[in-house]
Amino acid sequence: MNKIVVVFSMLLLCAGAAFAQSQPSAKATFAYDELVVLPGHNTWMPILTQEIKMAQSKDLFIDASLQCGIVTDTTVKSTNGVLFTDEARGTVRVRVAIYKDGGFVGYAQPDTGVCANNLPKPQGDGVIFCDRIQTLMAKFSGLNCTADLTTGVVTCADPEELQLILKTLNANSFNFVAADLDQGVYTIVVEAKTNVVIGDPGINGIPNKTNAFIGAGSVAIESVRMIKGEQVEF
Repeated sequence: MNKIVVVFSMLLLCAGAAFAQSQPSAKATFAYDELVVLPGHNTWMPILTQEIKMAQSKDLFIDASLQCGIVTDTTVKSTNGVLFTDEARGTVRVRVAIYKDGGFVGYAQPDTGVCANNLPKPQGDGVIFCDRIQTLMAKFSGLNCTADLTTGVVTCADPEELQLILKTLNANSFNFVAADLDQGVYTIVVEAKTNVVIGDPGINGIPNKTNAFIGAGSVAIESVRMIKGEQVEF
């Protein structure tokens, strides 16, 4: 096992390709990192990188495991029985990129999937590792209320407030396959990106706080010969 450096670039890929040609062929390899910090939202970031040399044309079976965390914070304020809604969403997507001799070969399959609201994503947009949609609704009378003695109408000057914060961290694993690869040295790059969505903050412009992040992660890569054309029924 070796500690993987999170910082990665195509320059390092090309420079390391020549060195990798001298490494022995292997049927399996493994890499891990103790902590991965994603720099921003909706930007793909290489988080785990490993090389494997195949002496024959085979398939690669890739098991990517990551700790996945989401923080969602929603707040609503309501007066006079008016319904207000606040929504927050955090998502972490993962895909596996395959390189050979510094050139991009393609993504291991599957490279896309559905999200929490069961909507399909475009090819190359990654498999959802964690996805949370948090919706908070409130319909309150309010505070600091006065009543009109003539009409009986009650009016409340200050809204009642409700806040909900959720923070979770769990470990997820997904199996990817890169089929029909020629012999040679391949660089496997596990990529991840976070995406947050902030909905209507309700009255008074109360912002919610949403974040999604990656913790520790590992990738196990095995050179195998898959059964061609096999259909798996569920």
